[in-house]
Amino acid sequence: MKTIVKYVVLKSLDYQLGTPLFQEEIDADSQYFDQIPATISYQNHKFKVKSKELKRIFLAEEQEEMQTIIVKVITQA
Repeated sequence: MKTIVKYVVLKSLDYQLGTPLFQEEIDADSQYFDQIPATISYQNHKFKVKSKELKRIFLAEEQEEMQTIIVKVITQA
């Protein structure tokens, strides 16, 4: 299933509140939401996952299911 994962910073000295870190588009199964690790490394920084949000839609015209996951992170000390 087409999956878009967006990583957003909630709290960090190096990034402003709500700054999108990065976004990736992957082909993942419906269980991917539960497989997101508790910590994420990006540009030599470590982030702790604070929350995850999942939105799934079914595109009837294309007979395709799609999901968007928003992962909110904070800097890990």
